[in-house]
Amino acid sequence: MKLHEYQGKEILRQFGVNVQDGKVATTPEEVRAIYQEYGQPVVVKAQVHVGGRGKAGGVKFSPNEDKAEENARNILGMDIKGLTVEKVLVTRAVDIDAGTEYYVGMIVDRNVQSYTLMASAEGGMEIEEVAATTPEKIIKYRVDPVTGLRPFEARAVAIEAGFKGNLNKIADMMVKMSKAAFERDAVLVEINPLFIEADGTPLALDTKFEVDDNAMYRHKDIAHYRELSAEHPLEVEASDYGFAYVKLDDGNVGVLGNGAGIVMTSLDVVNRAGAKPANFLDIGGGAKADVVYNAVKLVSKDPDVKSIFINIFGGITRADEVAKGVIQALDDGILTKPVRMRIAGTAEDEAKVLLGDKNSDLIKMYPTMFEAAEEAAKEANALGGK
Repeated sequence: MKLHEYQGKEILRQFGVNVQDGKVATTPEEVRAIYQEYGQPVVVKAQVHVGGRGKAGGVKFSPNEDKAEENARNILGMDIKGLTVEKVLVTRAVDIDAGTEYYVGMIVDRNVQSYTLMASAEGGMEIEEVAATTPEKIIKYRVDPVTGLRPFEARAVAIEAGFKGNLNKIADMMVKMSKAAFERDAVLVEINPLFIEADGTPLALDTKFEVDDNAMYRHKDIAHYRELSAEHPLEVEASDYGFAYVKLDDGNVGVLGNGAGIVMTSLDVVNRAGAKPANFLDIGGGAKADVVYNAVKLVSKDPDVKSIFINIFGGITRADEVAKGVIQALDDGILTKPVRMRIAGTAEDEAKVLLGDKNSDLIKMYPTMFEAAEEAAKEANALGGK
């Protein structure tokens, strides 16, 4: 679950991180009132769950209250990468020229099966850009999941990254940031820029904070941060079913499988067959007919989907249960798009009998995933939408 900047800052503040003051507003008049309260120049910042707000015109320096209100009027309602700005964060402006900008972040690193602390002297820039052009400027350090980040480790990373200022305070901020990541089950925490004031004190000017969806049952106090309006409707519905589902852009073949690995492979074979996958959908292991039914119903709702590729290798998932779910969707009139399947393994013969008895051109089973994917791609491309 992605958090807005102001929400991420609030969590960091709870862990003792020195965070820039700011207040949220939803109208230009509220922005003017906040300016009057601060009595100094402010920055009006769009609150949307995407990066690149500044480049899109969603972050504006406001030297006076009239400009603050004008900027808010222009930013509120703005479309940034498909998301509408409904609120802004108004922060006290700082004199960037009077300090230094750095980057620090914590990210779940599956390669080392722990968090990795990242630090760079190239603060204020998108870290992806730094990684692509000057990767040597990003210092990475594996954080022990048992001990967590310790002050002397944070200090060593700061020194290696070339940070200047009060290194003890900087290290302390990094330790507190890492503690927030661990205790809130974050998959990503970034402070960028980490501003070092003239006296060496670190200040978090901006942050990204993402919490693992699978851990939200442990964090009911922030569950209300989720904004369904910012998510794709099908992804919201999928979460109600307990599916791992991601809507993909420009796809025309719906993809359904059991297990993340087999679904990723399915995406590859659809691409290889000359079409584009419209989604990632993992029904998990041991799925019964009702789960398959709901999965087919979900994928069928996507107007971009012209055909459906089902790739199941049955272990604890029975192939006949998969067949029953697909057939039920057909009988209920939910399934109107061609389904091309490879379902193998447990109860495969039973599935073949069920599908043979149904004898529908909309549902066909193939011996290999490559043949099924090729037929699904052919159907989708013939119907358009590639």
